[in-house]
Amino acid sequence: MATYVVGDIQGCLASLEALLERAHFNATDALWCVGDLVNRGPDSLATLRFAHGLGERFVCVLGNHDLHFLAMVYGGQPHRPGDTLEALLAAPDCFDLAEWLRHQPLLVETDDLVMVHAGIPHIWDLDTARANAREAEAVLRGSGHRRFFAAMYGNEPALWDAQLIRMPRHRAIVNYLTRMRLVDADGRLEFAHKGTLDALPPGYQPWFHYPSRVDKTIYFGHWAALDGRTDNPRAIGLDTGAVWGRSMTAVRLDDGRAFSVPAALRDRPSEPL
Repeated sequence: MATYVVGDIQGCLASLEALLERAHFNATDALWCVGDLVNRGPDSLATLRFAHGLGERFVCVLGNHDLHFLAMVYGGQPHRPGDTLEALLAAPDCFDLAEWLRHQPLLVETDDLVMVHAGIPHIWDLDTARANAREAEAVLRGSGHRRFFAAMYGNEPALWDAQLIRMPRHRAIVNYLTRMRLVDADGRLEFAHKGTLDALPPGYQPWFHYPSRVDKTIYFGHWAALDGRTDNPRAIGLDTGAVWGRSMTAVRLDDGRAFSVPAALRDRPSEPL
């Protein structure tokens, strides 16, 4: 049995199927995903059904697009430009799939790796990251999840403070784990920059350029413009932009071998997203 961890799928099921075929994925193998199973690509419904159908062989963390879908289901959030969730929202099993997705974690770890969607800021050690993830997961899974999803969106607080409470605290945790790209030396989040590592805003660096307090390799997605390049062997970026028409990438954890396929024609956008 082998375990493969794949970058952001975002409803690009045809690309995922081609990637799994390239890797000779079989019925005894496990598939892990760094989040963003849905949205922007053409097959969010089929992607969720496929992932759910793998049962215990599938492990994922929640990404910001997954949370957006859940906010539409539970929090009354509207469609945004570029969303491709109509078929999923209209499906007879939409609620069942949303309930399954709502109970997925924000952080997964083994003895030597951590998997999150966006990353772990240098101001958190692993104990802090783990505790914060478990705290936010309890909110997402708990009886107050509708209140959280109704108020989830926002860029404040942009700086972590252990004294934060209630919604500001939970929003900050979710933003660090699912939306982070750049931070300053104090750990303050910068949300506007989504491009390459050129022309960064003054005072900000990618989270993985700071000395990490996490003594494990971090597998993450979210930042397609990196095309997987971090120049940090302990930060493995797996979002290589399938939904943008580039490629989809996975790593076999057993031996570290990487697999990549060009985005399937069906998954390539007809116009910029």
